[in-house]
Amino acid sequence: MKKFQIKKILIPTDFSKTSLLAVEQAAFMAQLCKADLYLLHMVEISDTVYNIYNPAIIINDYAAVEKLALKQLIELAAKLKKKYGIDVRPICKGGHTTSGIIETVEEKKIDIVVMGTHGASGFDEFFMGSNAYKTVTVCPCPVITIQAHSKKIGFTHIVLPIDDCVYSRQKVDSTIELAKQYAAKINIFGFIEKGTDTDLDKFKVKIASVEKAVIKASLPYEINIAKGKDFAESVMKYSKKVQADLVVVLTDHESHVKSMFLGAFAKKVVNHSRIPVMSIKPVDTGIYDPVSLAGSNSN
Repeated sequence: MKKFQIKKILIPTDFSKTSLLAVEQAAFMAQLCKADLYLLHMVEISDTVYNIYNPAIIINDYAAVEKLALKQLIELAAKLKKKYGIDVRPICKGGHTTSGIIETVEEKKIDIVVMGTHGASGFDEFFMGSNAYKTVTVCPCPVITIQAHSKKIGFTHIVLPIDDCVYSRQKVDSTIELAKQYAAKINIFGFIEKGTDTDLDKFKVKIASVEKAVIKASLPYEINIAKGKDFAESVMKYSKKVQADLVVVLTDHESHVKSMFLGAFAKKVVNHSRIPVMSIKPVDTGIYDPVSLAGSNSN
């Protein structure tokens, strides 16, 4: 597996307050990691989108809309370059937001995407309607989603949830690399679902392998193992308890993989977490024994 490093950051923005919070987070990351920042705006032709650029008018000319958007994007890029001393490359495209993001990730070989999300509630919970959730589902690189509540810039306490799924450990190396950049503490949260036949001793071996990797990276950490019925709720409660500012999840194959909604754990956390969430797409290894990777260490 390719080593995770942050050299190119993509930040999609629609100029909303939430997306501008994400822009600041991404710009700080670019400064910290000495990375290039790609600032992307997608022009989707609708009256609602037109009003982003000038609420007083509606423009029916696509070229005029794109010109206004690019002007605003260039102005934002200039402000970020001046404030953070980073290389900011504005990109303005027409089309669907998620498709444009993925296309840009592949074209520019982006290492990580940072974007704002408005979350979901109620009936919307059952539909992948938001651009953010669609992006984290299909994006080949890690995606950090940020809600309006997340006003803090930078990460000092990262929650790393581990359950008994074989894919769960795939988050470890990326989490460690990110924590190194921010000199952050890693909070390893082991979760065992009540009512399952998970072997506690084997699970502790898996947690110990994660601990070994964190120790090797010389990062501060703590471990907590809990039992419960709802992985997502437990992770969010624990994150609040330790005052975490980032939680790391896989987009699929965690805990409730057999439910009718694939990736239910990640979806719930992305939609409802009040702190930023880094979502990572797992690699299918073809191994399905829940504890087969318990003693592995890819570091």
